[in-house]
Amino acid sequence: MHLESREEELKKLALAFCTNPRRTAGELAAAAGISKATFYRVYGSRENLSRLLSEKAREKVSFLMELVNEEKGDAKSYLRKIIRCCCDNKEFLMLLCYGYATGSIDSWCQDTYTRQMTDFFLRGQKSGTFRVDIPASVMTELFAGAMWSLFEGSVMAGWHLPACRTTGKPFS
Repeated sequence: MHLESREEELKKLALAFCTNPRRTAGELAAAAGISKATFYRVYGSRENLSRLLSEKAREKVSFLMELVNEEKGDAKSYLRKIIRCCCDNKEFLMLLCYGYATGSIDSWCQDTYTRQMTDFFLRGQKSGTFRVDIPASVMTELFAGAMWSLFEGSVMAGWHLPACRTTGKPFS
C-alpha cells in the first residue's frame, strides 16, 4: 500500500476512534474502508492501533511545534501556516483533543502544545501583531477551542473541509 493511502487510512481510523472509542475492530475496519482481516494483519489489535495513533498524533504535534518555533518574522503568515497544518492533520488533532477531554492524553503533547503556542502568541504580541489586552495563554486556549470546534462541527455535520494547503506539498 502506498504511504499516502496508509496515511489516509490512519486518518479515518483516528476519526473513527475519537468519535466512538468503543468501536469494535470490525467497525473500525469498516470506517477505514478495509476488511477486518486486513485490520488484524496490519494493526494486530485495537490496543496496537491505539498506540500507533497516539504515536502518529505525537508526531504531528512535534511537526506543528517545529513550525511554531520556526516563526521568525510575520506572525500572521505563520499563523496561517499553523492553521493549514492543523486542518491537514485534523483527525490526529481531534484524537488528541478527545484524549485531553477524557484525561487519556499524553501529557507531553498537552504541555508542549500549550507552552509553545503561548510563546508564539506572546512573540506576536511583542511584535505588535496580536492584541496585548488578551493574555497569550488565553489566546492559546481560544485558538485550540476554535480549531476543535471547526473540526468537530465539520464531522458532526458531515462536511468535508476543503484542502487547507496553498501548495501541493502536504504537511507530514
